[in-house]
Amino acid sequence: MRIGSVLLSLLLLGGCAQAGTMTVAGERQAAPPPRFGTPRHFDADLLRYRLAGTQLRLAGVRHGAPPRLPAVPPPRQVDCKRHKCVALTFDDGPAEFTGQVLDLLAAHRARATFFVLGQMITDETRGFVRRMASEGHELGNHSWDHASLAGLSPDALRRELERTQEAVLKETGVRMRLMRPPYGATNQTVDNETKQTGLAQVMWAVDTLDWLNRNPAVIAQRSAAAKPGDIVLMHDIHATTVQALPRLLDELDRKGFTYVTVSELLGDTTPGKKYTNR
Repeated sequence: MRIGSVLLSLLLLGGCAQAGTMTVAGERQAAPPPRFGTPRHFDADLLRYRLAGTQLRLAGVRHGAPPRLPAVPPPRQVDCKRHKCVALTFDDGPAEFTGQVLDLLAAHRARATFFVLGQMITDETRGFVRRMASEGHELGNHSWDHASLAGLSPDALRRELERTQEAVLKETGVRMRLMRPPYGATNQTVDNETKQTGLAQVMWAVDTLDWLNRNPAVIAQRSAAAKPGDIVLMHDIHATTVQALPRLLDELDRKGFTYVTVSELLGDTTPGKKYTNR
């Protein structure tokens, strides 16, 4: 547990010392997690809990423990008619920066929706997908290799979606109900195939253009302009988006937003139908 001790010591030195401590029972079982509620501030306890849990899981791997599907938190009941809800979404991962995105979201008790590419789920990144599920985030289908689905035949389109469905199901046990067409390119064929596959199409109300303008201040400013009920588009593959996250989360915290998944924002969705906000 020496690595875990070093990580926790660094957190304490970084200004988290005022947060309450938690007890780890032995080497096999961590203390109960903090309650995931409406986010209002940076949560050092939650980040320390996640780091402690990571060390326990790594210890299990070192001792040859068989891999298990992640435990997915039960659905939350969030009334977005009463709360100022916003759905943060991240496309094109999982990739090298995804872990940092997950750390920042955890520290703010923020849940998000990740639209993943099937081909990006590799030995190096599958752990991020499992973390998404175990930490209460939502997973969505973004195709296998970011093809423009509107230009594909029905059979090719179906393969793009089904291969990614299978990859995520294998890693998490989760069958995705949402998809985002790459480039936002959709047509009647996409409508028909997503309806058959059981996937609603999720667009966005706020486009941060983080893929174009690699400026953290601009990305944070655009994200913070979100209104209650909006779906915000970002990408977890850009370092500048990670750099923007602390600022935009602090600003949305200040405005009293509650971070929800797309399904929590929209409620029941209709396969094939397109959604941009609540």
